[in-house]
Amino acid sequence: MKTYTVIAFAQNEPGVLYRIANLFLRRKITIDSLTVSETETHGISRFTIVVTSDKVTIEKIVKQLYRIIEMHKVFENEDSGLIFKELAFYKVSVKSPVQREEIEKLAKTFRASISFVGADYLIVEKSGTEDDISSLFSLLRSHGIREFVRSGRIAMVKEPAGRENVHAPVLRQPSHITTQIEVSAIKRIQIISDKTPGTISLAQGKPSLPTPQHVRDTAKRAIDEGKSDAYTIGYGIPELREVIAKKVTRDNGIPSTADNVIVTHGAIEALMATFIALFDPDDEIVIITPDYASHITQFQVATNGSRPIFVPLRFDESGRAWHLDTGRLESAISPKTKAILFTNPSNPTGHVFTEKELRAIADCAKRHNLFVITDEIYEYFVYDGKKHTSIGSFEDIRDRVVSVFGVSKSYCMTGWRIGYLVAHEKLAREIFKVHDNLVTCPAAVSQYAALAAISGPKKPVEEFRREYGRLRNIVVKELSNARRIHFAFPEGAYYAFAKVDGVSDDIAYALELIRHAHVAVVPGSAFGRGGEGFFRISFCYGEKQVREGLKRFINYVENHSPKV
Repeated sequence: MKTYTVIAFAQNEPGVLYRIANLFLRRKITIDSLTVSETETHGISRFTIVVTSDKVTIEKIVKQLYRIIEMHKVFENEDSGLIFKELAFYKVSVKSPVQREEIEKLAKTFRASISFVGADYLIVEKSGTEDDISSLFSLLRSHGIREFVRSGRIAMVKEPAGRENVHAPVLRQPSHITTQIEVSAIKRIQIISDKTPGTISLAQGKPSLPTPQHVRDTAKRAIDEGKSDAYTIGYGIPELREVIAKKVTRDNGIPSTADNVIVTHGAIEALMATFIALFDPDDEIVIITPDYASHITQFQVATNGSRPIFVPLRFDESGRAWHLDTGRLESAISPKTKAILFTNPSNPTGHVFTEKELRAIADCAKRHNLFVITDEIYEYFVYDGKKHTSIGSFEDIRDRVVSVFGVSKSYCMTGWRIGYLVAHEKLAREIFKVHDNLVTCPAAVSQYAALAAISGPKKPVEEFRREYGRLRNIVVKELSNARRIHFAFPEGAYYAFAKVDGVSDDIAYALELIRHAHVAVVPGSAFGRGGEGFFRISFCYGEKQVREGLKRFINYVENHSPKV
């Protein structure tokens, strides 16, 4: 008796699964697992049945399968002829930080991952052979397994014997990190939207307003004068760093000199360099979510696949606001925590952190000796009299804060790719080592454009803020009239984050909106825990596009019950 895997391809019609299973059961053959998966051919499914039997019986069953069902093809294989895996989830009780660390070490040893961190449990995810999954189960059982779910085997037949291409070299696999991360949902939704004719996109945070003319004129002069022909120093051109130091001292309350400043290839590179400089593979970061999707994957890349710990903001539906839950923040801290990250104003929620909330974060960081990393790219876009405060202005934690800013949003310069970070001189020196190896220096012409933007008149920024405020009011008015949509008033940035009643799979629903309503919005689950069932709506586009996109979104939500 051996383990055989029967792989059958057939039309997935009512009754097919029953007839396949019944064929084995009539012969009193126990099915170890039976899975159904899609194929590249529409309407054809792959049925993978794992059984323990003998060769003669299996051959008879294969013949009978062709008789009772319209089979396209059937393979029967021993394990040696297959590539196969299972997927399993273990919900494991955690009663202390020490126990949590033991579970995490077990997971790492077995090349498993921590998919979710609860208040008193971890969800461990493992893919591998049946033996791999059973072995990990045995070791985790002593900690207390609350729930255990495993898929059936999925399998693919290797090249039949005699047909191997002995001349073709087998390429090595890419890093395991790339298999754990995906292109951000924002980019994926935009790509699908671009390929779907007639779709209105409210997905990306890409302003439709032009870069101010004086900035473009300065860039042209820099080119004509030969200033863009060569590398600049890695920290950024001195005059730009001086202007940035004055700006953050004046506008953000962070006393700085040029030695505290690194000019980067966009804010995203500033954060990437910071993550690599600060974190070792076993370190943890607490991210206050929902948060910009790329922060999550950047941390995974920097730490060789580690998963961040999410602390969701609390959505106050009746008050139409988001709030920091300080209890959740405190309970998320472990001996492995090294930093807290948040975006202020928040992308995607539009929440502007109050001084009281910032004080709570600062006190938590001091109490546990943590770094604080902030993304403040939307610093100038706040509404209704709200005030943006930089946590780096708090004197008692200034030496442990890395504050990230940029010109992309404030000056409608997303294509120029200039950001900058401000940190204690000692921290800045360490981050610079990584920055230097990532990009050498930002583009020279863009640095001169950023110099013109930051040192120039503030009138364009105020005009942009007024325009986004006007568009924000349109969004608030339209969403408020919808019965099945709930949201908080955006206090800052240029996004509304709207929850739709009855949606259990926001990614599938976002794709449904593109297919049927021809409008693109970003599913909230892309922004981490607390975003599930929400959709980010960008209002940085022209009024006509915003109104039409909103109309399509609201009409579809109000008139079609969610299928997912």
